[in-house]
Amino acid sequence: MSGEEEKIIDISDNVEVVQPFEAPVAEQQTVIQSLKQELDTCKKKLSEIQDSKQRLAADFDNYQKRIIKERQDVERTATNSLIRKLLDVYESLEKAISSVKDAANNEFVDGVKMIYKEFSRILKSEGLEPIPSIGLPLDVYKHEVFMQKVNDELPEDTVLEEIQKGYLLNSFVIRTSKVVVSQKSTQEDIQNLEKTKEEKGD
Repeated sequence: MSGEEEKIIDISDNVEVVQPFEAPVAEQQTVIQSLKQELDTCKKKLSEIQDSKQRLAADFDNYQKRIIKERQDVERTATNSLIRKLLDVYESLEKAISSVKDAANNEFVDGVKMIYKEFSRILKSEGLEPIPSIGLPLDVYKHEVFMQKVNDELPEDTVLEEIQKGYLLNSFVIRTSKVVVSQKSTQEDIQNLEKTKEEKGD
């Protein structure tokens, strides 16, 4: 028993305790500084990516709006072109109906009137409307002066007659109205009138 006790070796004297590695403070600060720079770089790259994403989203949104506008412009141009061509037919129907007298119980005339009424409804649903003219001041965007007549009772450039009807399509002028407008008497007109009266003995 005592022999066994002699064989036990006390290893506590031979074990070297390893302490955790402690880097110098300067090295730790360098590592921290390096990590901070890397973090800043990552943040900058992330910000650039987010900006780029927002620009792409804005560009795409503008692209969609431009495509929609271009499509609307094409549709409007096509509609304008077609309705301009149909206006002559429409007005011919209108004249035909207004020139017929005593059309009571005339099936042909009633049929033409029904066609005209349906034609009017379709054109109106597409946004066609006549330009108001008679009695209104001249609007150079909507009226084309065909002739001037002396009229001292109304303000100058008041529309007196409509030679050809004009039309708006969805608030855009597709054909101006050809009109006769008023103008005031000039001194020469007054002198000529007085001279004519004198010659007639008035």
